[in-house]
Amino acid sequence: MAGAATEPAGAGGRIAEAFADPSVGARRIDVKEPTVLFEPATPPDNLYLIQSGQVRMYQVGPDKSARLADILGPGDWFGTAALAGAELYGARADVVPPSIIWAMPVTRLLRLLGEQPRVSVELIGQLAGRLQAAYEAAARLVFDDCNQRLIQTLLKFSRTAAATPQDNGGVVLHITHQELAHAVGAARETVSLALTQLRQRNLLRTGRNRLLFDPQVLEEFSRRQLEKTGEEPQ
Repeated sequence: MAGAATEPAGAGGRIAEAFADPSVGARRIDVKEPTVLFEPATPPDNLYLIQSGQVRMYQVGPDKSARLADILGPGDWFGTAALAGAELYGARADVVPPSIIWAMPVTRLLRLLGEQPRVSVELIGQLAGRLQAAYEAAARLVFDDCNQRLIQTLLKFSRTAAATPQDNGGVVLHITHQELAHAVGAARETVSLALTQLRQRNLLRTGRNRLLFDPQVLEEFSRRQLEKTGEEPQ
């Protein structure tokens, strides 16, 4: 991973514009090979913005097991532990090359928030959205069976940088069975079996480290399954 102080990141929302402000001194990081940007035990000094590429966020347990919590792409920012004043990031950020990431010292961001209320409003709105999404994800881990958690994970990731839209309305999701297992919170064999069952229903196709499916069709299938059990869709 190489860092270089070049031109600031381009605009794309007020938070991205804040990173582009020369006075905050955001640092450009060019990633040309798979890189761990920070580990759970790393002190949270920076907030990060993705200009291009992809970052996969993992929650890591005491036994070093990991859960794929999110897949981030251009325009997304991360490093909320720095805003919270936490002692550690508490998560692992894996950067998928090629990527361009911008790092801003959180002290400079906090100063900027006091000077630009509109940036603060956008930041608060996005944090609230993330908190709501975290509540819903926690509820699924408790209340949904593995198949429903898998479907909801596929639908979530179909809207991320890991998915490539197709002309027919479907997507190609670039992900391995092991990564899906990390996201769903189940054994790889369990996830592979569930994917086979979906494939047998013609709801998706599998390839090498990729899945092809129509999110709308998969969502409708999930809704019908929940109606059979008397549950409400998340």
